[in-house]
Amino acid sequence: MERFRPEYHFSPEAYILNDPNGLVYYRGEYHLFHQYNIEEQIHWGHAVSQDLVHWVRLPNALFPDEIGQIWSGSAVADEKNHRLAAFFTYSEHRTGRQSQGLAFSYDAGRTWEKHPRNPILTHPEKPDFRDPKVFWHEQTQKWVMVLSGGTEALFYGSDDLENWSYLSSFGKGHGSHAGVWECPDLFPMETDGELCWILIVSINQGSPAGGTGMQYFVGEFDGIQFRNSNPQEEVLWLDYGKDFYAGVTWNHAPGGRRLMIAWADNWQYRDFLPTTPFKGQMSFVRELKLTDGNGRGTGRRLIQEPAEEIKYLHHDAARIAVSSFDQANGEKETVFLLPFTYLSQELELEFYRGGAWPGEFGLKLDYGGGQEFYVSVEPENNRCFVDRTHAGINAHKDFPGRYEGYAGCRGNCLKLRLLLDNSQTELFLNGGETVMSNLIFPEAQKVMINVYMRDGKLEQVKGNVYHLLADS
Repeated sequence: MERFRPEYHFSPEAYILNDPNGLVYYRGEYHLFHQYNIEEQIHWGHAVSQDLVHWVRLPNALFPDEIGQIWSGSAVADEKNHRLAAFFTYSEHRTGRQSQGLAFSYDAGRTWEKHPRNPILTHPEKPDFRDPKVFWHEQTQKWVMVLSGGTEALFYGSDDLENWSYLSSFGKGHGSHAGVWECPDLFPMETDGELCWILIVSINQGSPAGGTGMQYFVGEFDGIQFRNSNPQEEVLWLDYGKDFYAGVTWNHAPGGRRLMIAWADNWQYRDFLPTTPFKGQMSFVRELKLTDGNGRGTGRRLIQEPAEEIKYLHHDAARIAVSSFDQANGEKETVFLLPFTYLSQELELEFYRGGAWPGEFGLKLDYGGGQEFYVSVEPENNRCFVDRTHAGINAHKDFPGRYEGYAGCRGNCLKLRLLLDNSQTELFLNGGETVMSNLIFPEAQKVMINVYMRDGKLEQVKGNVYHLLADS
């Protein structure tokens, strides 16, 4: 395996990957298209999976042409015409403008025919006009397209996927505008019998950890206009780590599941990371659900957890149950070591308090030679932290850092789930109330994972640890 290549997160064979595109489930396959930069020529790469964890790379799907480069977009199953339809943004060679193109596939995504009338949608007044996400709106029996319009989301409607009419816009005064909005997604979710609509946008700067990030809105959509149900100044972040961007969801996922994958990287340092012969990798697939508040005030909130299909990667397993800890003083004290030293693991741990919570507890991932990665919880402040300052190679000034999220220490138990995969970490607290995704580049072949405490003690730590292998 090449140095730093993840074991079970998708990565390209070579060249540069970024945004996931065209996510669609069709005839038993999950399709993952993606931005694929091959010597400055932007294509759509292509992979398929039957189980969301074992991916087969296929030949590139869409290629640059005389109009322009092929930027991000989406795909839908046009069952009426027995085909897939892909929508993408042209970065036009001649004008530099952004416009929308369309292509069809009649062989389950293996080959594509571009529409003879491309580009099918233009907006000369918008320099940022990109990333079309198309879906079927059942109530109005129409196709809807949501696009990035710079600092707002633009909505269009169509009867036939080829001719589009402007519907409305959303965004002015709502959420964060620290950077350009990109890669929007809009979909319905139900909780307690109530239907809500979720609008997700990626934002090019201004995330909690710095650089690129993702925010979302919970509201209503009537087929024409999206209305935010929360105070317009409220910002809901999808991920509090540094490396989760351009995430979108699969169209037509079976069972009504809402499944998302994202680019695990940050535009601050994409070109400087030490991977070779590839750059860029995906997050693990997440399942999104809607719940009430997550302990952080009123209103609906998204929770995220790894797709249940991760169980197909479980190889070795160990059960953890440790009790009766000694009191820890003002220093961080290791209370026990987890059994595995593999670089690709899944940890599912539950931390129980007896009386008061300790001042701090968490995990120290020790790679040797002073390279270490911390996952820390500070119950008094209800905060969690990940610290990759000394976790290995820091290839850019914006790479090292300590990042903060909400811990949710409300009862007697805190649940912590960590996906570890060579150069990638994804942390899920309390069933996905808070998620933090961060790359690391340790120069090691194994890791010692320590459970530690400071100022107090825990009653018990229990759970499961798994070695994950993509060929298991």
